[in-house]
Amino acid sequence: MGAIPKLEVKSDPGKPFKPLEPANENVPATAKPSTYPGIVSSGEFIRGFQPPDYHIDGVSQKGYLYSTTAMTGTGKTAVLLLLAALTMLGKPLGDREVEKGRVVYFAGENPDDVRMRWIAMAHHLNFNPDCVDVHFIAGTFSVAEMFERIKADVDRIGGADMIVVDTSAAYFQGDDENSNTQLGAHARNLRKLTTLLGKPSVYAACHPVKNADPSNLLPRGGGAFIAEVDGNLTLNKGETVKLHWQGKHRGPDFGPIHFELKTVTAPSLVDSKGRPVPTVMAEALTKGESVKRADKARGDDDEVLLAIERGKGASLAEMAETLCWCTPTGEPNKDRVRHAKDRLYKRKLVDDARKGWKLTKRGHEAAVEARADKHSAESAARLTAGLTRKRDG
Repeated sequence: MGAIPKLEVKSDPGKPFKPLEPANENVPATAKPSTYPGIVSSGEFIRGFQPPDYHIDGVSQKGYLYSTTAMTGTGKTAVLLLLAALTMLGKPLGDREVEKGRVVYFAGENPDDVRMRWIAMAHHLNFNPDCVDVHFIAGTFSVAEMFERIKADVDRIGGADMIVVDTSAAYFQGDDENSNTQLGAHARNLRKLTTLLGKPSVYAACHPVKNADPSNLLPRGGGAFIAEVDGNLTLNKGETVKLHWQGKHRGPDFGPIHFELKTVTAPSLVDSKGRPVPTVMAEALTKGESVKRADKARGDDDEVLLAIERGKGASLAEMAETLCWCTPTGEPNKDRVRHAKDRLYKRKLVDDARKGWKLTKRGHEAAVEARADKHSAESAARLTAGLTRKRDG
């Protein structure tokens, strides 16, 4: 096992911190109090209430452990790196406040990929990576065996407000990722990170159970793993990447948060021949932006649905030309058509045909509704235009 890289001191030590007991009731019996606490009055009982201390307002609390579960390619690392940057900068996540603080990022699964993404983020978010309060630990190791060294390093930099474990599987020391016993113990080891100086929120990127779909994004390890976390945040990829939760979340419900994944480059992110190396970066959307994206996607779906009903456009390029959808360079926007068809296919409104696509029975019913909606929108637009002309005349 290699040595853990030392973390560079970037700021003065924080406030003194008293370690917390695990926040989850599903802890091993040996970790639970062994003494009888006695009966207390109603008043004494409620005086023990501690107000929630949020890291991301209304979503995640300090001192809590969250699994962040998504299928491969959905953007787990991109979103977690964005959260790390916003925490360091003290900038909001869409419409939600993020508490400014220090971040420690465990880059275990693919440190080189994390490096590339962080270089790109520094360029696009306009910060100097040499002067920010985000610290990385590259490589994998046993969190349980190295906990005292981790604690010493975190103490030395003045504590942490956010810790990212990328990924949970990279730091799993067992031999069976489907073992409840082993995954339960692994989750308890990750929970210990919440007791470090600063009471950090800990986010562990997780792979979902096998054969997962968007309605079943639970982390691997059966009930034992999810029983040990305080919430299972999930990422679903559609027109945008949606962050919400499934299975468990301590605290009030919250509305989904949407992200856009963008392919980006940066001046200092090049290969050995000096050619730009593209990488992926997440960008948070406000609620208003998310609504606009959803409305645009719904409008595109209706246009493609009606075009298929009319038998127009056997290929993506032909469909784009029929709908007058072009790229900034004037080429047929095949990607826009492809995204709409994919959404219609997932909703079981269209199916493959020998020459292109065809509507299913549900698709024909949806086309009737789409045509009525389009007629109503056009009538309202004509009425508005007429009233405007009359007023201006």
